[in-house]
Amino acid sequence: MSQSPQRIGAFSLLANVSLAALKILVGAVGNSYALIADGIESVADCLSSLIVWNGLRISDIQADHDHPYGHGKAEALAALMASFGLVISAGIIFWHAIDEFSSSDQSPALFTVPAMILIISIKEVLYQYTLRAAVSHSSTALHAEAWHHRSDSLTSLGVLIGIVIAVFAGPEFAYFDNLAAAAVTFLILFNAWKIARPALDELMDRRIEGQDHHEILACICKTPGVLEVETLIARRSGRGYLVEVHLEVDPSITVDEGHLIAHGVKDRLLESESPKVLHVITHVEPHRSSAGSDEF
Repeated sequence: MSQSPQRIGAFSLLANVSLAALKILVGAVGNSYALIADGIESVADCLSSLIVWNGLRISDIQADHDHPYGHGKAEALAALMASFGLVISAGIIFWHAIDEFSSSDQSPALFTVPAMILIISIKEVLYQYTLRAAVSHSSTALHAEAWHHRSDSLTSLGVLIGIVIAVFAGPEFAYFDNLAAAAVTFLILFNAWKIARPALDELMDRRIEGQDHHEILACICKTPGVLEVETLIARRSGRGYLVEVHLEVDPSITVDEGHLIAHGVKDRLLESESPKVLHVITHVEPHRSSAGSDEF
């Protein structure tokens, strides 16, 4: 049985706390500012993981009187806040790396190299695990968390390259340790944008297109009594969709029959697991053969 998004978020938070502490400890003992900076970035990841976990927890709360559409957008909000955390951590790393650049005169210790290889391997495993869970649960927040792990592993890879040069090339190349710390900030900023963009789309109620849209449309058209779909608007909310649809039916049927057709559409969509529909609003109109359907 697959774990719940909340459990995965909590596990990710625990992993980030442990790895952040390990990086800072090894960097302090092994004289590697790049590794300490990487640890600082991981501390920001811990904050982001906490935000993501809370977003997942809130999004699972059922719809209520004050929130009739549910709490799904808490996931997008968590993902957006996590991306801001990445931007802040990138700024901290870059500022400290530049500040320490001219004072680099001692190479990191040799043991920092295998320590970094171990950390990178663990982070890559966490990325693959969290990404699979994000796809399985269709979770924006878990997807953001997965990219946090990938970002951290790529950041650590850049740090490893700088450390290897600083260790094996001699003290005169010790500045490569800080150079690596500064360079990886641009990768962090790129990943922050990749996380923020879909979260902003969801918060701004951007209508979905592509496969999920066509599957929802196909599900509606299979309902007996639906002659045509005039308008279909679906928008994301957490791990599901909110749907508004205008149905065209036979104008000669009774109001009660039209009502039953609309309920049939609603029930069919809510029972569908792929894509997951959380809320449906229907509107029934008389079918006219000359009506267009370019609102899809």
